[in-house]
Amino acid sequence: MNSRLFAVSACAAIVAASSFAHAHAVLINPPPLTNDDNAKAGPCGCYFGAGPEDPNEDGTASACPKDFTPTVLEAGATLQVTWKETVQHTGDWRIAISSKPIETVTRADMNASVQFEGPDMNSQSGGVISQTIVVPEMSCDGCALQLRQFMAGAAKPYYYSCAAITIKPKGGVASSSSSSSSGAGGGGAGGGGGGMGGSTGEGGSTGPGPATQPPATTTGACSTSTGGASTGDALGIAALAILGLAARRRRSS
Repeated sequence: MNSRLFAVSACAAIVAASSFAHAHAVLINPPPLTNDDNAKAGPCGCYFGAGPEDPNEDGTASACPKDFTPTVLEAGATLQVTWKETVQHTGDWRIAISSKPIETVTRADMNASVQFEGPDMNSQSGGVISQTIVVPEMSCDGCALQLRQFMAGAAKPYYYSCAAITIKPKGGVASSSSSSSSGAGGGGAGGGGGGMGGSTGEGGSTGPGPATQPPATTTGACSTSTGGASTGDALGIAALAILGLAARRRRSS
């Protein structure tokens, strides 16, 4: 009996720990190079070449995938950039698009190519946020779209997520959408997408803000969901199962 109670307690500890295992932010649309939501190495979280641009920023960064497929966009079209804030922080968001190849783009290139910057209005961890921007009037093949999160009060306050994109001249894309892009990225962020939140800014853009939570996910018998059944529900079910087993043993003894 004690061993089963210990197992339930261990399950609760795993669920509680899992809520702190994720971190910060990752792109959903356009699909990112990687699913790493704890990437602090600029400009893209992961790195191309020999190592991070600034190893002091994140010495544990991993190499970017080499087999990514750029998302095709049309110059002058609107694009709904969507991302998930896995852990909510006070700070702000920035979206930048550089015409440099994503393999060689630098933080300075991104700093000179900002398309949007605004405060983090999301109030919950796991919130999906979107911002509509206009694709710059330029052409490039395999260039970079960067999401940068600023976390106020942190010694290393920036988190990065990048998508590889190709921008075609107007009329160069067979079918374009005003709210989403065509193509697929190399890593791809699982789940969700397109949630709208916040207030409407200049030009009809939708500013950052809370949106519908992604579907619940479970691992084994321990729930690690951000929505759906809570941890307390799971533990209650486990406790009832234990009590039922104990009752059956008393009747058979």
